[in-house]
Amino acid sequence: MMRKISVIIPALNEEKILDSLLKQLCSSSAYIEVIVVDGGSKDGTRDIVKNYPKVNLITSDKGRAIQMNKGAKFATGEILWFLHADSIVITQAGQLIDEELENHTVAGSFYLKFNKNNFWLNLYSWMSRANCTIFTYGDQGIFLHKHVFDALGGFKDIPIMEDLDLVRRLKRIGYFSKLPYPVVTSARRFERNGMVYQEIKNLFLVMGYYLGLSPNFLARFYKY
Repeated sequence: MMRKISVIIPALNEEKILDSLLKQLCSSSAYIEVIVVDGGSKDGTRDIVKNYPKVNLITSDKGRAIQMNKGAKFATGEILWFLHADSIVITQAGQLIDEELENHTVAGSFYLKFNKNNFWLNLYSWMSRANCTIFTYGDQGIFLHKHVFDALGGFKDIPIMEDLDLVRRLKRIGYFSKLPYPVVTSARRFERNGMVYQEIKNLFLVMGYYLGLSPNFLARFYKY
């Protein structure tokens, strides 16, 4: 019997895109528990969630780490699966997660694919297939045992790089799996800022973090 999976989605002003993910998740099997953690949206995000009676809506202070930690405390599943609001997942994702975590795996993620065909985006997607911390982020759908998440104290309360930090800590205690299946995400940030510029900006943020720059400083260059 499959274990219950709690899907935790931090959201902030996502009325234009959240509906697609909720519709997809709500059509899945009953073992999925969906939790949207709203960080103070000013648009119709909460109204979108209320269209789905099976989806749990909770509110939180703004901040992806803060929102995801609050969602994890609310969760009742044995497995936690963190998704961004602009994600599209494959139909069998829940089953794959459950099977992978039965296989002596502490945690894992999928690889990233964009909803646009572009050389730079395809390169970014190709790199995300590597089971390497520097190429593993929250938009790839990180999943793990709830008891492991609780034992680690959840996400650190930092404004940026909370996902990379968690992956680093997970890899110190056990095997982290990168599944050969995609989570499709929106290319909206790349389209808004420019493909090459956004790639350089991402590289700057990651390298800055690895060089020891404060997440609070790096957050000045990142828009939620």
